[in-house]
Amino acid sequence: MKLLCSQEELVRSLQIVTRVIPARSTMPILSGLLLETRDDQLFCFGSDLEVGIEIKIPEVTIITPGRIVVSGRTFYDAIRHLPPGRIEMGIDDGEKTFNIKTANSFFSLNIFPAEEYPALPEGIKTINLLREDKNRDRDALFLFSLQAAVFREAVKQSVYATAPQDSRPFLSSILWEFDEGNLRMVATDINRLVIKDLSIKCSSKNSFLVPVKALKEITTILENDDEQIDFLLVNKQLYAVSRGVVFYTRLINAQFPRYEQVIPKEFDGQVAFERSTFLSALTRSSLIDRAVKLSFSEDNINIFATEPDLGQFSEKLSGSYDGEPLEIGFNSQYIIDFLKVVGDEGQIVFNLSKGMKASVLKLNNNEKYTYVIMPLRLNY
Repeated sequence: MKLLCSQEELVRSLQIVTRVIPARSTMPILSGLLLETRDDQLFCFGSDLEVGIEIKIPEVTIITPGRIVVSGRTFYDAIRHLPPGRIEMGIDDGEKTFNIKTANSFFSLNIFPAEEYPALPEGIKTINLLREDKNRDRDALFLFSLQAAVFREAVKQSVYATAPQDSRPFLSSILWEFDEGNLRMVATDINRLVIKDLSIKCSSKNSFLVPVKALKEITTILENDDEQIDFLLVNKQLYAVSRGVVFYTRLINAQFPRYEQVIPKEFDGQVAFERSTFLSALTRSSLIDRAVKLSFSEDNINIFATEPDLGQFSEKLSGSYDGEPLEIGFNSQYIIDFLKVVGDEGQIVFNLSKGMKASVLKLNNNEKYTYVIMPLRLNY
């Protein structure tokens, strides 16, 4: 292998792909990056066997094709500390080291046996076939497509309600449900539930669990809000394709709870707040304690917080309430999390249930985004 490339483009690409290589692994070769030439182009692949990224590196001139595996962190560090400009890279005559040359600098890096690197996933091969054959039926290959801005917002509005550190797999993942042109993303940490609906061009009916870690990683590789992401499902792995980047993740093999059962059909009261007003009041109350009591009656809406070692807080809120008098305790941080991701301005509609039943929040009665929250039992 011998090639010429741009230091700037190589750094940008390596910054993306090195995110998924493990710092420690029982398979040392997974700490490496696979560099492979195909059709006069250079591809770089990294994986920890759970998630992986393949990226096409632009501005490369292939002199001699080849395939090598080089230590990912060392390779990335070497390239990012070189000055901008053209770089010459290639294997030495004995095929034992990978040499990197500029006008004044020279690295000689040890390499792994390329034949020992795990086989590329089936979906990578399928996507490469699509690249080679522009006439191939995209609808037959791709599950659906989304604009980057839409996907990024959907992830932002759902991942906060998960529990990534929990040992139960469904709490560190998000349920994707497909039904006649709709993608429903459902997330929970048991105490709260998010339902986000997206309109898509997809006629299939399917459902699976996507790891939260993978969804966050996909958002990091997106550069422009208007770029398109294509999603592909192959052999229980989800692939996200955007520009020259292919990201894949294994799906979670677990049963998601029957979430519909916790969504109330009827409520005992409804209140409407301005988002910014409600957020400010809850932020103030959380300075005393995260546990807050909300009191609702025809003439008054009040918020209380108390902590014996700190003191007390109370505030009268402005808003319109319809329903019987209620006093309900909540974890204020759970409500704050919702208010921070729904947008800058708008009216929050809070549908309330008495006792220990769930309540529901929406922004401007938007039926595409629902937040279900369980109450707290308070002693005051």
